[in-house]
Amino acid sequence: MEDIVLKAPLDGLTDLYVSPIDRQAYDENVENDSLGGERGYFIVRSFRGERARLEVLAKATSLSAAEVLFDLIVSARRP
Repeated sequence: MEDIVLKAPLDGLTDLYVSPIDRQAYDENVENDSLGGERGYFIVRSFRGERARLEVLAKATSLSAAEVLFDLIVSARRP
């Protein structure tokens, strides 16, 4: 991933990010180019440990839209 804009831990092994991603990361983590290319901001879940991997959850065309999605996800996990 390129410049990470936002990051929040979800649990001990999982983090949530908002970040642009490069072409290689896009190709490796998005099936069938279903999000329309690597431009934009991506909401990505990162798993650490034995099965380390990235999972692209969503794409937003602007940083402000990505921030809203990030905040919704993070705030829903708070007690």
